[in-house]
Formats: sequence, C-alpha cells, structure tokens
Amino acid sequence: MITFDHIAIAAPSLDVGAEYVRSLTGLTFPKGGEHPDMGTHNLVTALGPDTFAEVIAINPGATPPNRPRWFALDNPTEQAKFPCLQAWLLRTDDIDGCIAKATEIGIDLGHATPFKRDALRWRFAVTDDGEIPLDGAAPLLLQWDETGPSHPANIMTDLGLRIDALTIETPHADRLGALLDALDLKDRPEIQQADTTKITAHVSTPNGKAIL
Repeated sequence: MITFDHIAIAAPSLDVGAEYVRSLTGLTFPKGGEHPDMGTHNLVTALGPDTFAEVIAINPGATPPNRPRWFALDNPTEQAKFPCLQAWLLRTDDIDGCIAKATEIGIDLGHATPFKRDALRWRFAVTDDGEIPLDGAAPLLLQWDETGPSHPANIMTDLGLRIDALTIETPHADRLGALLDALDLKDRPEIQQADTTKITAHVSTPNGKAIL
C-alpha cells in the first residue's frame, strides 16, 4: 500500500518558515524536533489523523552531516526559492519494492535509509546528492516502523489545517505520471506540464482558504 503522508515547506530558518506559513494561513506551527543524522529541525502540525505538514530547515546548532542533506536543502539554487512548498511525501509498507519499481522505469528514488527521533523510527528514500528526483517533482518515500507508536500525526497539535488539493507543475509530467502508475498510487495530485517545477497546496484553515 502507498498513500499520501505529508508536505514539507523548506525555509532558510525555522523563524522565517514560521512567519511564512503564518502570513499565508494565520497559523503558528508548533515545534517539532531535530534530525541529528541530517543536521535539520522542523515545525509540524497535523493535517488529520495520519497526515501532517512540516516546515524544515538546516539546524545551525547541529553538526553538519557527512553527506548532502535531504530535501535538496544544500542546493544553492533551491535555497534561493526558500521559503516554499518543497516536497510531497508518500508512505508505504514496502519502500524497497517501491524503489525497485521506480528503478525499473529509470527513476532513481535513492536508498532506504533508517532514521530515528525519540520513539519514532522510519526509513526514508534519500538520493546520494540529496536532490529530489525529477527536478523536485517526484514524491519522497518513507516507511514508518510498524513496531513504533501510531502515526506521528496523532501526537501533533492539530490547528485545523487541511489540504483541499495538491498540484504538481513539472517539465516531467509524463515521467511523473509513469512513476505514480508504477507505484500504484490511487489518490493522486493534479499534474500539469510546465517549464519549471512548482508544488502548490490549496488548503482550508480556521481563517479561510489559503495557498501554500
């Protein structure tokens, strides 16, 4: 099974990211946690019982990792766009199988790398260069450890934010469609052919509609 898990907003700092989402939604995302293996930290809010949104940034107080960080956070071209909705993520119960299916159609989703924070354990597909495949349009994959607690969204503050629609603009619309076919994703975002990659989320908030 594979399904939508969460969205990630990349920012040059958590303060900038917090102000960015606050300016668009009127909501203040609570503190999440740190990812020592990647030198990052985040803010998080639930989007429901098993989905969430995060603001992620390089943690200036952490030891830099000995590899490129995830979410293309070390890419200067990407950094120039921050803050922005940087990635959409899918969860699966067979991350190795999903990576293999993508490889069969010529798309490298990376390696399933184990991570942990507090009681949470998960595996995350990370490319060697930290980039997001298909010039940022491909979904990132993760697999939560079934022996751990319930989905982390259950213990996050729920501010009433909900995703109404997700749109992926990409120069690789056909390849992204083929990837989602290979992964057998049922509930899909809208895919639009475009010159550059852009991910847009139309959301509902207690303050009205907004676009991330």
